[in-house]
Amino acid sequence: MTIKPSLLATAVAAISALSVHTAMATPFLPMDARGLAMGDTGVASAKLAHAPAFNPSLLSQARNEDDFAIIFPSVGVVVADEEELIDSANDISDITVPKFEDLFDDASSNNFNSAVNNVQASSTALVNELNSLGNSDGRTNAQKADDLRTANQNFADDLDEVNSKLSEVNSVTKELTDSLNSISGDPIRGRAGVGMAVAMPGKKFAAALSVNADVHFSGRTIFTGTDQNLITAYGVAAQGYVDIAQAIPTDINTLADDVEAGASPTDIQTAATSIQDSLDEFQNYTSDDVETADGSIKIFNGGDISNEAENPNLDSRVEIVAVGIADVGLSFSREFTIADRKVAIGVTPKLQTIETYHYITEMDNEDDIETSDIEDSRATYSHINLDIGASMRLGENNQWMVGVVAKNLISKDFDLSDAPVRGSSNNLVVEGGTVSLKPQFRAGVSYSNNWVTVAGDLDLVENDPIAYEQATQYAAIGAEFDLYETFQVRAGYRTNLSASNSEVVSLGFGLSPFGVHIDIAALANPSDYKKEVGVALETGFYF
Repeated sequence: MTIKPSLLATAVAAISALSVHTAMATPFLPMDARGLAMGDTGVASAKLAHAPAFNPSLLSQARNEDDFAIIFPSVGVVVADEEELIDSANDISDITVPKFEDLFDDASSNNFNSAVNNVQASSTALVNELNSLGNSDGRTNAQKADDLRTANQNFADDLDEVNSKLSEVNSVTKELTDSLNSISGDPIRGRAGVGMAVAMPGKKFAAALSVNADVHFSGRTIFTGTDQNLITAYGVAAQGYVDIAQAIPTDINTLADDVEAGASPTDIQTAATSIQDSLDEFQNYTSDDVETADGSIKIFNGGDISNEAENPNLDSRVEIVAVGIADVGLSFSREFTIADRKVAIGVTPKLQTIETYHYITEMDNEDDIETSDIEDSRATYSHINLDIGASMRLGENNQWMVGVVAKNLISKDFDLSDAPVRGSSNNLVVEGGTVSLKPQFRAGVSYSNNWVTVAGDLDLVENDPIAYEQATQYAAIGAEFDLYETFQVRAGYRTNLSASNSEVVSLGFGLSPFGVHIDIAALANPSDYKKEVGVALETGFYF
């Protein structure tokens, strides 16, 4: 048996390695090094060139001295394994599965399979002794009884060893099923992206051109009921095998006493025949049928572990969905006077290309995962969408900012391709279904002066997951300390209000000598970085 839960990590890596000309805009997490370092805030705090990603109205909130800004490129990647699926899957693959395989390995001399072979051999020797009881071979009754007891002791010792290994079978099969059940359905998710933007500020007219390309993926393992029944069936079948032989050693000892005492040949023959019938049933034990991915098999067949049981085909699987949007947006912004307040309003019409991927492979598929297989599941769509944002400065010195944005206002569903299950012996195909691109709404507030910016953002609605992961509704805070407009230090915190233990902390810094910006950021879950970790880097120019 070969089980490869670590295929999940391989499949994720293969999808992540695809050319990043696809993306997904859900959840609301622009791949921006400055915003990521500040907890993924930006609706009221993003700088000029980041405005298209967070809130297009901020194009009209730039400083008076800002004339022109470029980001090229912005790159980043974030992976979230909140249930520690990959570690658990690798432990199963590297530790638990080898234990299970070793129980039934023909090459091993100290496992359940070898114990079965040994007891089969000793049972044959016992049958030979029973058959010889009626022969006139020169042995006395006492000698025949002693030989029968010796063969019986060998059989009993081998049967005890089978019993001992049966306990190991039950322990390991329970460990394996419990472990696979514990990770079944647990999600892993991630996103990777690149982007660029060119922006010109202005109170009466501001504009920006932005190009973004991200990919979001969601994966899980599914431990099927068929495989669970199969693995459990090994212990059940082995117990039935042992149960048949339990009474045989006692019956033979009784018969040996009768032989030694000179019981009548008829009585001895009757008792021997009854024991031989039990041994014959034991030697030819065939267990009940078990439904597997390949149909019905038997764990024991004719007293031996069947070939199908030594190397069964499993139908538990790894499933990956990746969805993306490549968008080109042209943002416009202008400041208006509304109720004696200066309010900036911005819009970003976008041309989007949406691509979906749907990949499934069986856990015991020994073939390598090919990028071409994943590409075969790609479905491509075109879409037009729209972002709208507003922002307003407050306070005596306009140091406070509030903002609100609605992104991807034109919602639409997109089909996932039906996915052939790689490694399936019966050419199983799983229906694709659909994924949705829905509007996102976020509000933000910030305070800034010459040396510090503090910001907070909140998703106003819960955002649906791409596929298997949890829904998101993020609340975030962050701060930036700017030293002489040359060196920036940033920190942030973000939590998902729709899930527990999903906090991340983030850190970053920037260098901006003579208008050249280099920004680096990293984030991680504070309880365990493996639950979520990410990095981002960007370069840009502000004039």
